[in-house]
Amino acid sequence: MHQIDIRPLEGKTVHFSLQDFPIEVNFICTNARIFVTTDTTTHADVDIKLKSNVFLQLMQGEDLTELLRQDKIIIHGDVKTTQLLVDLLQQVEFDFEEELSKFTGDIVAHQVGRIATKFKSSDNPLAAIKDKITHFLIAPKRFH
Repeated sequence: MHQIDIRPLEGKTVHFSLQDFPIEVNFICTNARIFVTTDTTTHADVDIKLKSNVFLQLMQGEDLTELLRQDKIIIHGDVKTTQLLVDLLQQVEFDFEEELSKFTGDIVAHQVGRIATKFKSSDNPLAAIKDKITHFLIAPKRFH
């Protein structure tokens, strides 16, 4: 894995929120690092909003540019910062299951990855995910 240069985003704040799930954070780019904070009261240079199923699509490798064209991701703010962010995101190789396995173990991460794949196009992903996770926790050996 190569290191990504975030210097072009130095001093920028990116607000990220899910439209159908209570996740709202700011990514603050400073000192060659990105800090994540739940304090969203500060001014953001870019505001990004999307639904949880679109976020899952991104984590499963869907094309960011295509999702933007389909208006599945809403971006408001500084166009230059937005383009820099998109360029950086396209450089990132993110293995959702691998990262999750560091916290949950391989088996759970694999099951969550399978669930995410099934719900990429779901109309109500939160209810479906809740049902599947409940089923998995109650009867993990019978989970398909």
